[in-house]
Amino acid sequence: MLCSGCDRILKSGTQCDTCGRWFHNSCGNVKAEVAESGKWVCDKCKLERLRLLEEKLQDALHQIDILMRKNKALEEQLQLAAAGREVGRRDTVLGDLKGGECLVLGNSIIRNVGTECPDIKVECFPGIRRQQLQRVIVRRELGSPDSVVIHVGTNDLRRTGNLDYVMGDAYDLVNTAKTKFSASRVVLSGVLRREDVSWWRIGAVNDRFEWVAKTLGVTFVNPNSWVDDWDFSRDGLHIN
Repeated sequence: MLCSGCDRILKSGTQCDTCGRWFHNSCGNVKAEVAESGKWVCDKCKLERLRLLEEKLQDALHQIDILMRKNKALEEQLQLAAAGREVGRRDTVLGDLKGGECLVLGNSIIRNVGTECPDIKVECFPGIRRQQLQRVIVRRELGSPDSVVIHVGTNDLRRTGNLDYVMGDAYDLVNTAKTKFSASRVVLSGVLRREDVSWWRIGAVNDRFEWVAKTLGVTFVNPNSWVDDWDFSRDGLHIN
């Protein structure tokens, strides 16, 4: 038998209680009292166990964050129900949308969307972020459209390093939209590519948006599947 530490012949030593490998006591830094007890774990197994514990901790923290966001969303739903589906002061009043119409909400990238279609109502808020758009949805009277398309996220993506926070904010936003537009079809539109954000980050955040949509039972679309370079204006950021 060979020592797993020095690969030399092992006449006497201690076996790792986890992986079963044998070590010279000197190679494994095994103390005499530990060797006598027979309960010893090698350094490699200790590091692996620590790594697994850290992963479980991060997963638990992530689950706690999701539960806190769900709790927050439920509290907002209760507030909406108690206040007749409206919380806070009404900033502006828009004309009611007729049945079959589509409401598009988002940042400046959608400002030219639906200009030739009378059935599309566009509410464009340049520079808006998800939490701000969530407050707009809660506070404003936006009618009762057949469909609601939410397109937001680019501004958050540029300013936030942690994509899980972006996903959490998107979860809250879509959940609020589902409550406000309970009779409408809610669609979450993915983040469009742009020159100042890497393709990897765009794809990673859209994967998270798709998870949010599936979890909350709404439709997700990735516009990058059919948008080409010539569809963007000269600044490379806005849709023609």
